[in-house]
Amino acid sequence: MHSDPTIIDLLARQKFLPLFNCGDAATGMQVLEALHAGGVRIVEFTNRSAGALDVFRALAEQAAGRLPDMMLGAGTIIDRPQAEAFHAAGARFIVAPNLDADVGRYCVEQAIPWCPGTGTVTEMIQAHRLGASVIKVFPADALGGPAFIKGVRGPCSWLKLMPSGGVTLDQANLEAWFAAGVFCVGMGSHLVDAETLKAGRFADLTDRARRLVAILAVR
Repeated sequence: MHSDPTIIDLLARQKFLPLFNCGDAATGMQVLEALHAGGVRIVEFTNRSAGALDVFRALAEQAAGRLPDMMLGAGTIIDRPQAEAFHAAGARFIVAPNLDADVGRYCVEQAIPWCPGTGTVTEMIQAHRLGASVIKVFPADALGGPAFIKGVRGPCSWLKLMPSGGVTLDQANLEAWFAAGVFCVGMGSHLVDAETLKAGRFADLTDRARRLVAILAVR
């Protein structure tokens, strides 16, 4: 089975994948609505806190009604049981910091996009062979940044790479990654940070998202 191409097409158009975590669905919906207002249509919610599955399930249910064109996926999915649980809770795609063949097999079986984390060319090619839709490069900054991506894509230009770690809102930073040949970029705390959520400055998230969309629209 092939994973849903509409999700990968959407990611190709958006060019960045916002990722965030929070402890309650009310805050999460405010984040999603703020990002949506800024032009975002695909978002990753990370499995990085106690109760993340319950929060995600509530977000998926609410977003389906309030933001029907928003694609919500689950990140930091380490093993198959987590993949099964979050998929059942409404995840449209799965992202991981690691490469796990069981997770890959499950996603292929269920025809949902899988974006595993890799740090070597060997892992990237293995991820591709296992059916990864997009391959996460993590932690991209520690691995060598845009220069590492450019080096990998020399012999492996067919790989769809998404660096995560070291990607900022700075235009020069973004241009460097895309000049190196990335498919898209993962955007974490530089876009959605805990301090902004705690202060309830959701309009700031909309402004950041809108700026990102504008910068990447010309890529």
